[in-house]
Amino acid sequence: MTRVIQWATGSVGSAQLREVIDDPTLHLVGVFVFSPAKAGIDAGTLVGRGPTGVLATASKDEILALDADVVLHAASKGYAENTNLDDIVALLASGKNVITTTSYNHLRTYGHGADARIPAACAEAGVRFHAAGENPGFMFERLATALTALSQRVDTITVQEFVDCSPVSAPEMLVELMGMGKAPAEVTVASKMFRAVSVQYEQALATTADLLGLTVDEIRTDLTTATVDHEVTTPHFTFAPGTVVGQVMSWSAYRDGRAVLVAEEYWTVTDIPEWDCVNNGQFSLRVRIEGSPAMTVDLQIDNVALDDLPDTTGGQLAVAMTGVRAIPDVLAAPPGVVTPRPFGAYRWRE
Repeated sequence: MTRVIQWATGSVGSAQLREVIDDPTLHLVGVFVFSPAKAGIDAGTLVGRGPTGVLATASKDEILALDADVVLHAASKGYAENTNLDDIVALLASGKNVITTTSYNHLRTYGHGADARIPAACAEAGVRFHAAGENPGFMFERLATALTALSQRVDTITVQEFVDCSPVSAPEMLVELMGMGKAPAEVTVASKMFRAVSVQYEQALATTADLLGLTVDEIRTDLTTATVDHEVTTPHFTFAPGTVVGQVMSWSAYRDGRAVLVAEEYWTVTDIPEWDCVNNGQFSLRVRIEGSPAMTVDLQIDNVALDDLPDTTGGQLAVAMTGVRAIPDVLAAPPGVVTPRPFGAYRWRE
């Protein structure tokens, strides 16, 4: 039986914790929480399950002292003081394998010394590190690359993600960070939110390029905003005419002057007539492969809140499961950074 520690119990971490409790092949041995109000509460109580005998703790030292096979690391990336890299390195150094849903998918691109510190900790302790997640982590690096096994020739891969932002209720998120309702001139590639999202997509493109044997010359970014000539009302906000109600953020990896890998993120709070996307509250994704043969795959994930975990949506559940499902494969891999390789994927000719 695999001994598991759950690190953080937000929307993603709670879904992971519930799955660990329910899975007979997994044995929960520890839970770390950032909120002092959760400390001392039985893990089962935190996610609507019966008593487990494992009490949540806000002490990192207590977690580091535990014996465990793997840590499911689901800390938020949104805190003002981001300790995730230090925490991951400390967990690895304590002899625990770590699977994270934060954005450490291409360590060299992430920077901040992660490409030296994480592999070194793995080597010294003989453990493994894997960055799971949906995007980055799955949609480009695993779904799109797997589809190329059907390709005789690949010219360009484009992954588009469509997010209906109208249910967001927090003004500090939707307005201040995401820029909805602001003047178009205020929403640019220099915005704080764009820079944060850019770190994720640049890693997705870099990992995909590595997997497909593709040398990338540069990554170009762009941000386009959309306005409408009427007032837009969402469940929590009203946006004035002429303010931002839609954004397209894009990252394009170029080789020899041509875009070969393209990631596009569509954010909307209402329908934008000139955009080919549906504002329906669901998580939607489209993969387009230009080449021979040309292919298009559309994926939609039901993004409503779960009945038994009302603070977790279907999209967040999907992120959580990428970490849980990775446990046996990560533990079976050699020590070091574990990056899944697609079987039979297309290889670019240099």
